[in-house]
Amino acid sequence: MKCVNCLGEARTIDAQMNGIDINCPNCGHFSVSASVLRQRPGRSLDAEKTRVFLHNELDINPGHLPVINSENVIWAPTG
Repeated sequence: MKCVNCLGEARTIDAQMNGIDINCPNCGHFSVSASVLRQRPGRSLDAEKTRVFLHNELDINPGHLPVINSENVIWAPTG
């Protein structure tokens, strides 16, 4: 499977929520909500800003899996 953030090779893990869990060597282990997955066709995440967000979330909440949801998703600019 491809990472929804960086599009590199990643592994999908059983989700703890309604969505998917991804383990990516570039972005780390994180979850993506089903609502973001539904919004995603034809759109891309801003890979670098999202990677920073994920790492910051781990620093703030060690031991908790970061989640990309409709409130914190960082879409790449279009155009």
